[in-house]
Amino acid sequence: MNRARAVETPEQTDADLLAIVAAGQLSALGRLYDRHHAAVLRFAARASRNEADAEDVTHTTFLTVARIAGTYDGRPSCRPWLLGIAARHLSERRRAGARFHRFLDRLFGADPPTPAPESALEAREALHGVTAALDAMSFEKRVVVLLFEVEGLSGEEIAGNLSIPVGTVWTRLHAARKELAAKLPEETP
Repeated sequence: MNRARAVETPEQTDADLLAIVAAGQLSALGRLYDRHHAAVLRFAARASRNEADAEDVTHTTFLTVARIAGTYDGRPSCRPWLLGIAARHLSERRRAGARFHRFLDRLFGADPPTPAPESALEAREALHGVTAALDAMSFEKRVVVLLFEVEGLSGEEIAGNLSIPVGTVWTRLHAARKELAAKLPEETP
């Protein structure tokens, strides 16, 4: 008898399933995923034009739903709500990417890249160099520089999130920037 209730029925609205998720029963999240993941994935793929990003955003959207299900407003279909969550995640990814490019520009002192193929190759090589330099530094410094430069967190936010003094944040950030500058080639005019 209990098994019959676990089967999805047409009369269970998305609002019903979200109420179940909010009560802590994540099995209902699987049913919501089955109902809506294709629509969220399709939207994310069209918006991002990147299949890997679209898949990440889709999964992140449903992980977010597990956390915020209790905030749902009760409409029978949650599809628009899910697409809104996905749109916010895409926007966050885009802002993070833009922050990273601004960080690269500041690091190299370069003007915004031009769309010429040579510039794309140079940008890819620069990104590889930055990635290698980040990989070579200590985890503590790498985390601080990424949280500050890429994620846009303030020194105080980083200190609070990492449970370290704000002075330590600034020291690690300074050291990380110094390491990056030393390991990356100077731009030639």
